Amino acid sequence: MTHAIVTGASGFIGFYLTRRLLASGIQVTALCREKSRNINRLPGQVNIIYDLNDLPKADIFYHLAWGGASGPGRADPNKQIKNVGLTIKALEKSYQIGCKRFIALGTIYEKLAHQIKASKKFSGPDFYVLSKEYAHNMACQLSNKLGAEFIWCTICHPIGGLMKPEQLMASVISSLLLGKSPQLGPALSSYDIVAVEDIALGLYLLGETKSLFHDEYYIGSGAPKALYKWLEEARNILGVETPLGIGRRPDDGLMFEEGWFDISLIQEDTGYLPEVDFSEAVSNVAKSINAYGGA
Repeated sequence: MTHAIVTGASGFIGFYLTRRLLASGIQVTALCREKSRNINRLPGQVNIIYDLNDLPKADIFYHLAWGGASGPGRADPNKQIKNVGLTIKALEKSYQIGCKRFIALGTIYEKLAHQIKASKKFSGPDFYVLSKEYAHNMACQLSNKLGAEFIWCTICHPIGGLMKPEQLMASVISSLLLGKSPQLGPALSSYDIVAVEDIALGLYLLGETKSLFHDEYYIGSGAPKALYKWLEEARNILGVETPLGIGRRPDDGLMFEEGWFDISLIQEDTGYLPEVDFSEAVSNVAKSINAYGGA
């Protein structure tokens, strides 16, 4: 890989992926929205493009852009279905400009889609989850039609400096630092939290490895556990005694399976091995909150 295109490069994960690529001597072209408030955070070596039709030829196309990936936007069906269309357009453009591989970022939450459909209830993330599943299936079939190499990556919950304040761990850490008790559900489901630097590493390796033997990979910590255990560990790392507020919100009824967080495929095919432990990641979030007044 000598030249990579990254959509969503100014976002949380995109920023770290861009840094990883540049550090490895890879040229990066970032496809950004002109009004993106975070463009200035991108390193000066990045070639910034605002129109999909202006993209140069490249080896690898990373599609990370997704509006409303957190916060109230998850519950906006129009915003979420727009994301599906942008994914299809990005894959088509990747094929047209001769990229060898298209790598898109999904979410392990897609595996909850069948539970959401069966529940006959609505919760905030539903449209986000269903649209991610739809984008995955549509892009997979389009890649079959085009004969393009398509890789779909999933993650559970990223953590690190510059994460959005509404994301779970950023919100919890911020509350604990202020001495406020978060309002949480039972937190009994299996869960996985991985440093954003390790997600960037996994994505980089999936672009750099010449031969991949699967079309879907999970990027994670390799050590999933019940969500409440992650929360308790984070509080211990911060050295505070503020109650976590577990069980103060009703259970949404959705449960993850620990087997979903298996990183063996990406390990076997790329040699991926997480480098940043949870303690360091929590500390990075805390430092970011203290420095900027937000995660």
